[in-house]
Amino acid sequence: MTAALRHAAAAVPAAADTIALGDTIRFRGAAWVVTAFHGPRLFLDVAEPVEPEEQPAEPLIILQTAVTSAPDFAVLNRAAPRSTLPGRIGEFHALPRDVRRTAEKWERHVKEVLHQQAPNVPATTAPKPAFDPKLRTLRQRYRAKADQLTQAGTAVSAATVERKCAAWRKEGLMGLVDKRLLRTATSHGRVDGKVVDIVWEILDDERARGLSPGTLSRLIDRVEQTIRARYAHLLLDPKTARGLVNSPATFYRLLERLGITAENAHGAAARHAAGPAISPARPGARRATWARWPGELVQIDTTGLDVLVLGDDGRVISVELTIAICVATRSIVGSLIVPKRVGRTAGTGRWLAGRATRSFDTMQVVAQTTAPLPARPGWAPETFMEGSDLPFEELLAADPRFAGAAARPVIKPETLVVDHGSPFVSEDLTRACHSLGIEVREARLRTAADKAIVERAMRAVKTGFSQYLASYTHHRLDLRGKRVRKQPLWTIPELQELFEQWVVLHWQQTPHGALRSPFTPGLRLTPNQMYAALVSLRGYRSTALAEQENRKLLPAVWVRVSRKGFQINNRTYNLGRGKLDACRGSSGITAQQGRWEVHYSPDHPEVAWLFNHRAEPGTDPWIEVPFIHRRLLSDRWTEDAWAQALHLHLAGGGSRRDEAAITRATAQLLRTAAAGPQSSTPASRPAPRTAVPSRPALPAPAEPYDDDMPPLDPDSVRPFRSLDRPAGDLFDTSEPARGAEQTLEDFLASLPGLHPPGPGPAAPGDDNSNPAPPGGLPSDAPGSGRQGDEQ
Repeated sequence: MTAALRHAAAAVPAAADTIALGDTIRFRGAAWVVTAFHGPRLFLDVAEPVEPEEQPAEPLIILQTAVTSAPDFAVLNRAAPRSTLPGRIGEFHALPRDVRRTAEKWERHVKEVLHQQAPNVPATTAPKPAFDPKLRTLRQRYRAKADQLTQAGTAVSAATVERKCAAWRKEGLMGLVDKRLLRTATSHGRVDGKVVDIVWEILDDERARGLSPGTLSRLIDRVEQTIRARYAHLLLDPKTARGLVNSPATFYRLLERLGITAENAHGAAARHAAGPAISPARPGARRATWARWPGELVQIDTTGLDVLVLGDDGRVISVELTIAICVATRSIVGSLIVPKRVGRTAGTGRWLAGRATRSFDTMQVVAQTTAPLPARPGWAPETFMEGSDLPFEELLAADPRFAGAAARPVIKPETLVVDHGSPFVSEDLTRACHSLGIEVREARLRTAADKAIVERAMRAVKTGFSQYLASYTHHRLDLRGKRVRKQPLWTIPELQELFEQWVVLHWQQTPHGALRSPFTPGLRLTPNQMYAALVSLRGYRSTALAEQENRKLLPAVWVRVSRKGFQINNRTYNLGRGKLDACRGSSGITAQQGRWEVHYSPDHPEVAWLFNHRAEPGTDPWIEVPFIHRRLLSDRWTEDAWAQALHLHLAGGGSRRDEAAITRATAQLLRTAAAGPQSSTPASRPAPRTAVPSRPALPAPAEPYDDDMPPLDPDSVRPFRSLDRPAGDLFDTSEPARGAEQTLEDFLASLPGLHPPGPGPAAPGDDNSNPAPPGGLPSDAPGSGRQGDEQ
């Protein structure tokens, strides 16, 4: 290997795992150049120069997996310069039609001068003598074309034809467009730029001195005074004074263009002084976010989903969403929904009975980028990768894990852009990314442009997914519905699966305005189509992680191992019969004060893995150590359930050292959560899983006759006796009623049904043959059946 190749090999990171066209790799002790891709196969050519007496090696066609799995495989040179297309077809088609026709007309003349003949003319046709390179030099052809156009009515010179030919060679068709048509107007129009600088200078001076802003007329007066004092020598010449002397109307229009009003003059000056987020004048500024191939730049962020869900304990909680999005393809390559924290302890300021996104959750999102998303049972056929815009056959040949996968690409990040939140700057996430060969880059403070793509994607998720759920809460409290908590609720696993379906069906298959192919600039592409167009630039290599590599991604703690084992979050882990005696004492790692490295999963904390740094080569350095009270827990439990049970145990007066009691409290908590919300009345129906009552049910009222009551016999019940006198006789007073001139007897007699029927013969069989007494009720008549004393 030459010295240059050795130098290139030293500069390439060891964790590089992708191959691109033009890369120089080491395979079987020789250096090769990747010349082509064809499905899972690579076309390799010899890179090292051979001596004159040596026989050059034949080109090699081999499977990519065979190359990357070789013991001596390495990428020696990863230079991948971005190709530029001088055609600028999309920009040309955006010009007016007459401008495009003029440029295309000039292109015909340029090609006739440089290509010996006009376009659309058969190659066998002899060129005109004036443009024959065998008879005329290039300058003579320039002169001949200028004379031809002049005779046709377009007066041009030979220098103009030469300039057009040079521009066409350099920029293509866009080089023939009149540059005056491409100029953009400035914000200040024809006003001299010195006037604009003076405006901002005066406003900045007022802000620095703490003066109050005035009207626009005062600002204009101060600007004119400064111009006369500073540029008096320029005002003497009318040519140089043009743009410095302006009318009041021009000044008002200028201030309107600059966004300056009497109310926000100092605020506009502050924004102008701060400058844009991306500016070459600012130190440390970077260009706008862009990427050339899938995985070159991946942004990750967390936000509230504005949705209420049903927690594992039956309570209504909010959730957070964490996504990772590829900048080059706009594909969502990882997502996770976790519950939010729901309360604090009294007086301590610590969170209680809940959590938010942790470093372990962000590590799970990063791990999702290395594996295909499996399609769940019951998903629509459109969610499968087979039949989608992704190159399924080629990917399946390179990675068997794509069998039965959903239509979401696998894009392993090369650079991960994070903000300054504690889950993203944690030591666990940084260590896990470095073990996978991922560079972690922190976004700048108060610079939204560094993570603008993932922030905009979060807003699109809320408008395209969250607001269509029944439990949508809206991000503004004044617009939140009053009965949101009474709507049907999803559980967190159900909402996670629903979101993954939405990503596969909607996000990955919807055209994106920022995704355009250089070959079809007028056509918007979907994230899946963009990945299919760009995957050939870097190729695809399976990144399946082994079991030991997955353990390295778990959170790590450093513990001391004793005869009783070691502790993690008030839990003791140990192996019987002295199997941990080899790890007792110091580990020999001075930076960790002799402690041992242990990894565990917060979702499955019943087992921890101790990493033996002093294991013999060729042996498994991982030691699986179980929780000593794991047999008391028959159901699956998590770190959150243990923390909540510990809080309940301590609130009841228990000891922190009683691990068995804490374990039993965790088991009881799991049984209570599995039973769901329970009502206090046994006869009442349990509340449905997706409907949570707004308030607890009231206890049932006590029955006063439940005890010591004999059975009821209907035959022994006697009816209550009726009145033994007319109702009118109950009122023995003859005083007139208030506000009337009639007596009480006359009033009662006037009521319908209380006075006797009018005169006239009674019909035969009429029930009213025995009328009621005057002033009495109809039932008071003889034979009415209400004489209880006669029964």
